[in-house]
Amino acid sequence: MEFLLAFVVTGLAAGGGWLVWGAGRQWTRYRRRRHELLVARTYAEGEIRRAEIAAELREQELANQIYQDFSRRHPPSP
Repeated sequence: MEFLLAFVVTGLAAGGGWLVWGAGRQWTRYRRRRHELLVARTYAEGEIRRAEIAAELREQELANQIYQDFSRRHPPSP
């Protein structure tokens, strides 16, 4: 029994560094991935907002063009 305990303790001492290294690496990957997803989400929201603004601008330009065309075709009566 003591031999088995010594074997386990020696194994943990020899491999413990690798376990800590692996856990640290996974934690770093998790944080980096979370940050990448946040950046991607923010970028996508910005793209959607830019598209909405462009659509509103096109709508306003079309309304102005229609108004200008109507004003040209139907001048005010004196």
